Amino acid sequence: MIYVEGKDRDQSFITSLNDMIAKDSPARIIDKFVDVCDLDELGFNLNYSELGRPPYDPAMMSMLYLYGYYTGIRSSRKLERETQINVEVMWLMSGLKPDFKTIAEFRRRNHDGLNNLFHKFNSLCNEWGLIGGKLVAVDGTKIKASNNKKNNFSKAKLEQRLQSIDEYLKELDEEDKIELATEETTARKEKRKALEERRATYEGYKEQLDESGENEISIVDPDARLMGNNRGGVDMAYNIQSAVDSKHHLIVDYEVTMNPSDHHQLSNMVKKVQSRFKLKKFTVLADKGYYNGKDLEKVKKLKVKAIVSRQKPSNPKGQPSDFHTDKFIYDLDADNYTCPMGKSLHPHNKKTAKRRAFYNKTACRDCPNLDKCTTGERKYRTITRGAYSDIYHETDRTFKENIELYKLRQQIVEHPFGTVKRAMNGHYFLLRTKEKVSGEVALLFLGYNLKRVINILGFEEIMKRLEAFSARISTFFEKLFLILIGPKFIG
Repeated sequence: MIYVEGKDRDQSFITSLNDMIAKDSPARIIDKFVDVCDLDELGFNLNYSELGRPPYDPAMMSMLYLYGYYTGIRSSRKLERETQINVEVMWLMSGLKPDFKTIAEFRRRNHDGLNNLFHKFNSLCNEWGLIGGKLVAVDGTKIKASNNKKNNFSKAKLEQRLQSIDEYLKELDEEDKIELATEETTARKEKRKALEERRATYEGYKEQLDESGENEISIVDPDARLMGNNRGGVDMAYNIQSAVDSKHHLIVDYEVTMNPSDHHQLSNMVKKVQSRFKLKKFTVLADKGYYNGKDLEKVKKLKVKAIVSRQKPSNPKGQPSDFHTDKFIYDLDADNYTCPMGKSLHPHNKKTAKRRAFYNKTACRDCPNLDKCTTGERKYRTITRGAYSDIYHETDRTFKENIELYKLRQQIVEHPFGTVKRAMNGHYFLLRTKEKVSGEVALLFLGYNLKRVINILGFEEIMKRLEAFSARISTFFEKLFLILIGPKFIG
């Protein structure tokens, strides 16, 4: 049998790293993008000690991490390995092989710079017309923190632990009344000491909770919180808010939050998008998790059209659906409700009251469906209208008028999360604390946006645009140099 033969492994041959990677390798785009960025201006930490060995170029380290997150390689140890075996990484790093500690330290120190690097790429995308700025979808996802549930304590959990220790100490006190062997007594003393130390630790955690006003404390990652996952359980996690533009499904902004709920997050994301892209008006899509009156009012004041699905109102168990609260229709002009039987419920509070009660005792008394409509002791149905009922009413109307537009929400905003978690291995964090996690999010979302832009424009087009941007910067600084320095030479 004749096979294709390779070269002799001992044979020397001349080539270059540049010749060993594909002409359309994404590494070339990463290299060019980082090259056009002023890392000092973006806030990268460039102040290293002058003692010892010279530091690695922040540009190279940024390229290493961007390539890593782009390909789903996030571990500093694995990135160290890539510098030894991956030709594309060797090319990016010009053959340098920093150890994993150096690699990890760069990511830990430069969360601000990485955040700004993400926004720098987005500003280019906006300049290239890839961001529409007309329709934005907002959603949150829980990503597991670098922390274990056992390292998280609530007040109730601490009380339970303290009670258990107290009971154990009481048992030891009872045993002390019985004469035992010296060895056993010594063992009990050591056990007692350990329990008392643990008790003091838990008491310290309680004091921290009291001082902070928080409901829980995390020992390993102080910013992580217990949050529900899609498996019906809970994890130590962060709630990552993202705003995705509808034109090309690019992530235009994000926020790392410690709140398990999406309540009060919509207005913040709207403000970030407005500020970032100098937008005055656009439409935002969000699911029922963002259905919060106070926050919806803030969005309205920002002059942004919010299409938010409604949360189902709570109704008494066993009550027929025909008599649920949402079947009572409010008339803004008449300032009354119409019940499912066509009767009017009138207000019994001033319009300025924070909570207003609407009812009609006479109509309810003669209604054949009273028992189905209300189960309370009062023999009439009351509808309460709160301080944010008007904004809820307006939001519900807007949602009904734009149902077809709302249906786009899922495909706009959930596609990026799926790609980040599955294709890019971004279903957990490696770093701890909110600010450092934000740097990881920046890398994940920048990697995702880079994939999208390469798919949209293609290799040649994106390289051409980066080259044009680079040339524009060079021309600008040349002109600035001539303005500031030129006259001295002319003179």
